[in-house]
Amino acid sequence: MLFQTVLEMWLNEKKEYVKESTYAYYHFEVTNYISPLLGSLQLEEVTEERIQTTVLLWQCKGMDNGRALKKSTVQNLVMLIKQVLKYATRKGFMENTIIEIHFAPQYLEKGQKVFNPKEQAQLIQAVLEDLNCKTFGILLCINSGLRIGELCALKWGDIDLINGTIRVTKTLQRIYTENEENKTEIIITAPKTPTSVREVPLSKRILSIINTFHSKTAEHYVLTDTEHYMEPRTFRRFYKLFLKKNDIKELRFHCLRHTFATRCIEGGADYKSVSEILGHATINTTLNMYVHPQLEEKRKCVELLEWK
Repeated sequence: MLFQTVLEMWLNEKKEYVKESTYAYYHFEVTNYISPLLGSLQLEEVTEERIQTTVLLWQCKGMDNGRALKKSTVQNLVMLIKQVLKYATRKGFMENTIIEIHFAPQYLEKGQKVFNPKEQAQLIQAVLEDLNCKTFGILLCINSGLRIGELCALKWGDIDLINGTIRVTKTLQRIYTENEENKTEIIITAPKTPTSVREVPLSKRILSIINTFHSKTAEHYVLTDTEHYMEPRTFRRFYKLFLKKNDIKELRFHCLRHTFATRCIEGGADYKSVSEILGHATINTTLNMYVHPQLEEKRKCVELLEWK
């Protein structure tokens, strides 16, 4: 049996009980990375040694474009391969086998990139001087930690002016499809994880700004104030041009979320509250991403060691 056959059977089974966006991710990874290198092999040829060779190829050379894949991407690909092999075992196509894969080290700058307080103030001032629905989206994210898909799916009806909150119940994203003519499509679904469905409080300053141009049409999208949405890649382009026009350091859009979380932690907010506002699955996610002792705190530790 070809490994490609098993891949297709596994995908068909997954399609029945995972989110559409999750299936689209699986299908894209299998089609573009796993099938080209392993699909033509017989199932019994997909051994630990062969997978290990493929992993190093992905990490060091990449695919036809010559661009190496990130370590995290390759780890996800291996996770998918293991799921497929586990499926093959469950179906009786092969005996259970333990596969241990090693990854080439990848050295990255530690910590998340964020706007420093001066840059953040510059960005907010630029928004206030050119306030409209789209620039308000930037201001909202740096003050609430919304993800870009959550922002694009947000309607005015999701903002509760009386209680000063946003109800985050959906996300908008472009996913890959199996359609050869239309390879991608926009979907609006429940957010990333169950904990991402949440109520986010808004500051008094943000509420006062919303009150100046809040739409009376609940079903209008916030970024357009019409019944038509703006998709993430379009808004990312707008955001990038806005930064460039105002001579602000160009950090990717997700850094607005990182900046919000970092300022909350620096300001003394409790970690559990920050975690729930961000919609993280566990508080450990928040701690690992944003809570890093400063050098002076580390220095206090080593000074505790006394010499006699």
